[in-house]
Amino acid sequence: MEGESYVESMPKARVDLIEPNIVIALESGIPGMQADAAQLVRDLNRILPEESFSECVIPLMAILKNEQQERPVRILAALALDQIGSERGSFAIARTATFTSDPQVKYVCTWLAYERITGKHPEDKGMASFEPIEEGDE
Repeated sequence: MEGESYVESMPKARVDLIEPNIVIALESGIPGMQADAAQLVRDLNRILPEESFSECVIPLMAILKNEQQERPVRILAALALDQIGSERGSFAIARTATFTSDPQVKYVCTWLAYERITGKHPEDKGMASFEPIEEGDE
């Protein structure tokens, strides 16, 4: 146990208790709580890649697809879905890239979808680049 963090030594049962609470936070309707929960999914997935966090996929998809949701929360949801790596989440990211009216969410989702399909960053090796949206260009 020496050199091992608490989370890395956490038994599977603990993760099974944490995930339902993350889902509650994602479904809370409180943007700050939703953003924190999406980031927690990302952090835990990085530490515990063997966990699927499958219960979080649908709530994260709902946040991502909600055009009334705050932009940063939607972007964090997209990043969490991408990191989880589920087929449903990847599909939601690609659909959001196509249909969202928010240009910054579209940019992030397009980049994530492209990278998922090709395995390459869109700006690598002279490929078409996606220019970041400057403040006021919305």
